[in-house]
Amino acid sequence: MRRAAREVAAGRRRLLVGAATLVARICLAAPPSPGLPRAGIFGVEATGTRFAYVFDRSASMDDPAGRPLAAAKRELLASIEALGDARQFHVIFYNERLSIFAPPGPPGRPIFASQENSRAVRRFVDAVQAHGGTRHYEAVAAALKLAPDAIFMLTDADVDDDLTEDELGRLLKSRRGTRCLVVQLGAGSGRRSPRLARLAAESGGEYRTIEAIGEP
Repeated sequence: MRRAAREVAAGRRRLLVGAATLVARICLAAPPSPGLPRAGIFGVEATGTRFAYVFDRSASMDDPAGRPLAAAKRELLASIEALGDARQFHVIFYNERLSIFAPPGPPGRPIFASQENSRAVRRFVDAVQAHGGTRHYEAVAAALKLAPDAIFMLTDADVDDDLTEDELGRLLKSRRGTRCLVVQLGAGSGRRSPRLARLAAESGGEYRTIEAIGEP
């Protein structure tokens, strides 16, 4: 009787060991679980499922020879194209006023990076022209209201157009976890914006300067 019990117990142990070995083999063979999708512009990246692009279209973005705005448009469209149709995006171009991408359909609906919306945003971006001055605050505030995981901001504005201390404080209070990633073009000519850099740093984002850009 005792011998039979020992044999049953040994059999159970062999089954448990075999099952554990099989599970281990399956886990080793299975591909790793993918992380959150990434998006980015000009080398700055963030993870998430909803992204807002806030791009300067003031007059200086047309100088020299339209290159800054042309490069910005290429980078924006390439980033949206890489999102895949399960991710959401918003696009805001700004000078003193906002120009917000609103695809056909019911207002307020989520904007997914589908083929239809990608074609629509390409038409919208192609029509953007550079003119006017620069007001960062309203554009970033409008993007924050959309509650994206990350905001990609691009500007070539100089320090005189930087956020005020009060504007910076209000944006940081209203960000609700959104990371702000700022790319500043032509920063070598004195265009660094200290408060935009603080917005990026204090939101957990990144501030990057680019000295020059390629041909349009």
